[in-house]
Amino acid sequence: MQSSHTSVLPAGNTAAEGALPALEVRLLARRAALPAALALVAAVAIVVGGGPVQAFADALGRVLDADPRWIGAAAAFELFSFAGYVALLWLVGRRTSRRLGLRASAEISFGGAAATRLLPTGGVGGAALTIWAFRRAGLGVRAATRTLLAFLVVLYSVFLAAIAVAGGLLAVGLAPGGGPLVLTAAPAIAAMVVIAGALALAALRPGGDGLAAGAASGASRLARGRAALQTVPATVSEAVRDAITLVRSGDVRLLGAIAWWAFDAAVLWAMLQALGAPPPLAVIVLAYFVGQVANTLPVPGAVSGGMVGVLLAFGVEADLALASVLAYRSVAIWLPAPLGLVALAGLRRTFARWAEEDTAAVPVPAAPPVRTRPLEPLHGRVWPRQQPIVQVPA
Repeated sequence: MQSSHTSVLPAGNTAAEGALPALEVRLLARRAALPAALALVAAVAIVVGGGPVQAFADALGRVLDADPRWIGAAAAFELFSFAGYVALLWLVGRRTSRRLGLRASAEISFGGAAATRLLPTGGVGGAALTIWAFRRAGLGVRAATRTLLAFLVVLYSVFLAAIAVAGGLLAVGLAPGGGPLVLTAAPAIAAMVVIAGALALAALRPGGDGLAAGAASGASRLARGRAALQTVPATVSEAVRDAITLVRSGDVRLLGAIAWWAFDAAVLWAMLQALGAPPPLAVIVLAYFVGQVANTLPVPGAVSGGMVGVLLAFGVEADLALASVLAYRSVAIWLPAPLGLVALAGLRRTFARWAEEDTAAVPVPAAPPVRTRPLEPLHGRVWPRQQPIVQVPA
């Protein structure tokens, strides 16, 4: 979601900034107005236009005839998907801070979903809120960034592996579905190149800490910015190595990365089941993941358009592809939103509790010792010093 507003998340780390921004009803109404207006325009076009919009009319008819059992299954799959996300964030975060337990990880995960979908943060609300939460948990800027990157490396390694496997099987004919090589072999090769590049970056161990430290001491703003950029390869390399260490640990929570993508893709599969006959599984997997790549484009509806385009290229009926993808997006976007609002309220309380713990942990400086003059001895005996007589004027 693109927006001209600046991020609502503060950059500091003081106790006064522990409160999360409140969600305004008017803001939510404005953000919901555009989808409602588009739905109204589509309905009018279906009634008036005919012909060219017949596919939309057929898609609407499929939605009205959808099997409610599959819709319920899709909702359950989306909740299972978020459960996997929470489990993985719990694993990665708890290794860096004891505060990032299961409850905090759930609040950050669902709160990030709400921030991405409901707040004007340019589509990066989830990442911004996660970084901020890590900072509130006591991590430094670089440690918080490195922790988030390690989490994303583990998460998106499953994403790239799925594209490589599904595209490769379709390209060589080991999976039914066919399709052009540009949509099978090309994405598979691209995914493998990215995986190989990440592993190579981890093995090279690029430097950059010294440059950044030297520029930060007294150089110009431009020099400090250039030096900071030198640390990006090093930070990414460290994050990849951290991710490899996590994978080697064999913790069961690593399955959360698979659950996040698998159950979210299962929402699309369930919608195809609810609205008609789904294509082969490899086609659904490739359409889902290649469509997610379109999320990097700053164009509204890029994900939906990418998924629909891939399904059409593999011979899926236009009305079935359109209705299924739109139904999938409705569940994936708006089902977590109410839970995210509750999570944001929980994060406010969590941050307040952390702030109180930090305040209580600050040691109170001891009072300086009172220096007194020694008593003067008199013939071997010590007499108390007489207090001065203060005369009060009449």
